[in-house]
Parts: sequence; structure tokens; C-alpha cells
Amino acid sequence: MVGGATIRRMSPFAQRIVAALVALLLVAGVAFLTLQGMGVEVGLGQRTPEPSQTATASLTPAATGSAAPVATGDPQVVFAEIEGQVRAIRLLEAPDIAPAELIGRAALEDELRASFDADYPQERRDADNVTLRALGLLDEDQDVAELQLQLLSDQVIGFYDDTERRMVVVSDTGADATARITYAHEYTHALQDGAFGLDSLETDAIGQDDRNLARISLVEGDASLTMVLWAIANDPAGLGEVASGPVPDMSGIPPWMVAQLSFPYEAGANFVAELYQNGGFDAVDAAFEDPPSSTEQILHFDKYLDGEAPLAVAEVDLATALGAGWAAVPSTTLGEGLIAIWLEHLGAEPGDAADAASGWGGDRVSVASGPDGAVALTLRIAFDAPVHADDFERAYGPLVDGLPFPARLERLGPDELLVVQASDEALLDTLVDAAG
Repeated sequence: MVGGATIRRMSPFAQRIVAALVALLLVAGVAFLTLQGMGVEVGLGQRTPEPSQTATASLTPAATGSAAPVATGDPQVVFAEIEGQVRAIRLLEAPDIAPAELIGRAALEDELRASFDADYPQERRDADNVTLRALGLLDEDQDVAELQLQLLSDQVIGFYDDTERRMVVVSDTGADATARITYAHEYTHALQDGAFGLDSLETDAIGQDDRNLARISLVEGDASLTMVLWAIANDPAGLGEVASGPVPDMSGIPPWMVAQLSFPYEAGANFVAELYQNGGFDAVDAAFEDPPSSTEQILHFDKYLDGEAPLAVAEVDLATALGAGWAAVPSTTLGEGLIAIWLEHLGAEPGDAADAASGWGGDRVSVASGPDGAVALTLRIAFDAPVHADDFERAYGPLVDGLPFPARLERLGPDELLVVQASDEALLDTLVDAAG
């Protein structure tokens, strides 16, 4: 699930199957803290958690399941039992899908390569590389598709393919703890698809990267919360085994890529927990009918409740301004979540990056490629108030001199800023004039 040209670059299939990797990495941290924050007592030594007397939406008998699934034996028997337990938690009808497929890692690598070739054409990969390099997120010798293939080939442990409606678990050892917990997560996606139609969320819309990421955060946050509720109630030993296992090797993968892949699970789990606390899974279901429109709404739950929509920011026609030999790639919106990730990659402290992005109101990033590998970028950001523009200026301004490419920050108004980055210092004035 992916759209437009910017930080979120991944084929639809690849975005879906990365779910299990990141969700399981967050089990021990975010999910436990989220549930404890809701007043749910969490302990791996007990079969069924005791609901808090003060939790707005506590675990009910229908949501706790019964006996733990069989750890060995026929995987189809194990997965069928998990399906029933997940349905009892999520309270959605069984989808019309084929029995789960259990494949080895070698077969997964073949599927990944075929998927990338089918869903991520070279023209789009090239445009994404231009944008990512203009943002300063990729070096000249890095390719976004190859980095994703490297990450996914080594780490993916399961997926739900919402095009072919296939449930797939990657395991060479049968229905082990990782496979069981993965299946609970991915089966939740099948339930979502059957009930709401994941295609209706349009999470791969071109030029809507921020909205895409927000809606994926709803999808993955729901599956992550459901997975943890299932594991605590039905397989606490398996949850403990996965949570205490080794951390996957991410060497060679840019930290920003890991951060943007983690966002829908970490921030999404917190967002869905707020929904759950305010109205149980009925509130989560309602969010699929009225999905979030920005990562700002994911990060600030009150803005989702208030329906605070992003501000419209105009695209800059860079190709025309720069003249012959220049071609634009699709413009898009980064959003609060991705701007914070980007600033941290450029060198801002994590807290400063988050603060600088937190007053976001709307943005538009425009990129063009020119002769001999030249690139040019404008990022117009509208903030909720001038004080928030000041926060961004304090975070980005000191970074300019240390960037490996020419850059400038301009104030377009009390609450609007312009970032320009280019491969040549001489381009900066032209970019400022084009956006002014």
C-alpha cells in the first residue's frame, strides 16, 4: 500500500507483508504500555488478564478466548483455532478466504521479487529515488526498491494479500510461537477486508502520502491491538517467547526507513487504543467508515475527534520555473509524522524533530530532476500558528550548514515556511522565486 512520491515508498504487496515484522518488534514495548495505559493488567504468567475497574473499555469474556492454541501438530488446525479466537475478540464475520499457506523463506523471496516487478514499475521506482535523494534520505548509490527487498527478504514472517485474499505464514518450523502470533495479526486484516473493504481506504493514492500513512495506521493499529489481546488471552507463553527473542538484523537499512515502516504499528496502536478506550471495537469499526485524514490526527487524537482537516498547500511548478531539461515527479504531502522522521534523519534531536513537526497544518513537497542528475526540491509548510513555524525554524535552521547539499529556509508568512534543497547553490534563488 503506497502512493505518490516521497518517504513512503513501497509496493502494495510489500507494505502489507511487512506488518508482522514491525508488529512483533513492538509487542514487548508499545502494546504492553498501551494496554496498561488503558487500565488493563498485563502479565505473561496468566491465561486471562483481569480487566481494570476503571478502564472505559475493558476486556469482556467474549474477548478473552479460552484454551491456548496447540503449539505443535497440523498448522491448519492451529490456525483455524486462532481464527475463531480472533473473531471472538474483534467481533467481525468470518471472511471468504482460502486456508492459510505455510511457505519457506526461499519461496518468500521469489514472491517478493515477482511482486515488486508487478506492482512497482521501474518508472515509479526512479521517481521515488529522485524524491528521496532530494530530501536527503538516500545516497546516489542507494535504491529504495533494493533496500526494501533486502529488509523484507530477511525479516518478513507473514502477510495477508488483500488482492488475492491469501493468508500466508513464512515458517520452516510449522506453527511455532512467531507463526501463531503473526497469524492473529494477519487474520485481523482478513476480517477488516471482509467487513470494510481495505481497497475503499485508498491507501495507495498518488500524491496523498500523509493521508495514506494515516489510514494504514488505522489498519495496522487495529491488527496490532487485536493481536496482543489475542496473545495475552490465548497464548501468553508464545507472546513471552517472541518478546524475549532476538531483535532482527537491520544492518544496512537506513534508520528512517525502519522508522517510517514502524509508524503505522507504533503510532497506529496508540491511536486505536484511544478509540478502543472511548468505545471499544464499535469505535474502531466507526473509524473505518470515517478514517483519519492525516498523521496529525493519528498523533493527536483530539484532532481526529474534532475533524481537523489538513490545510491545502499549493504545488510549485518547478519544471516550468527551471526550464528546458527539467521534469517534475509527482508532488505529495509529507505530513507531521514523516516530517519528524525526515528532520531526525537530517540531524535534529528526536525531541526537537517531533516538536518542530507538531504544529503542522499542511504541506506540499515538489521535486524536479534535471540534466546530469541535478535535483531540486521545495517544501511549503503551513503551521497552525506562528509559534509552531518558529519551532520548525529552530530545528531546521541549524542543520542547513551541515547538509551535504545546498539548502535554505525562507519565511513566506507568519505561519508558513519554505524549505528549498538542490544539487546546486545557483538553483536556490530560482526555487524561492518559483514558490513565492
